Amino acid sequence: MKKLFCILAMVVLIIQLPAQDKKFGIRAGVNMSNLDVSPENDPPAPGSRLGIHLGGFGMFELSEGIIFQPEVLFSSQGANDEDPETFQTVKLSYLNLAGLFKYQLESGISIHAGPQLGLLVDGEFEEEDKVSGEQDIFDAKSVYKGTDLALNFGISYMLEGGLELGVRYNLGISDNNDDPFENAFYDLNQELKSRVLQVSVAYILGQ
Repeated sequence: MKKLFCILAMVVLIIQLPAQDKKFGIRAGVNMSNLDVSPENDPPAPGSRLGIHLGGFGMFELSEGIIFQPEVLFSSQGANDEDPETFQTVKLSYLNLAGLFKYQLESGISIHAGPQLGLLVDGEFEEEDKVSGEQDIFDAKSVYKGTDLALNFGISYMLEGGLELGVRYNLGISDNNDDPFENAFYDLNQELKSRVLQVSVAYILGQ
């Protein structure tokens, strides 16, 4: 219910925003995600995991060259980890709500930054024994926090016909470890923060 309220509140805010020019678009691309684990008790550090992102956005010109860009994106994230005895995989599915401020240059290049709230939709922590092949699967919602706060930093380039190519980095700032009984494979004292590199293609409707 809280997730639905967040989405509806964002939609209402977008509709009521005063702006000189309003545009809408869709975005899709590839994620390379990881977890920053601190302290890292069991080297090596987690490895990256490939995923996707897909969703829509609005563009509201606040003044010349300054654009506010709210987004709603589905994003698959996580990490691949291991210790001497097991393979470990974190699979996370988020609905990410972002509010970006974008500075558009005449050359077509733009830079953007802003906060992001991730709502955990689904996910699993999977652990497989390297010798026996036995698996343990934990529901991510039972060991991982349901919200993820991050900061976005990115750069994009606008092509003709409404296409835009972009690269973005999501820097997680909240500790998402919510496993007080250490049921999965991270310890209680370890902080888990998201790290996601995104490469995407966007299309601005009506261009």
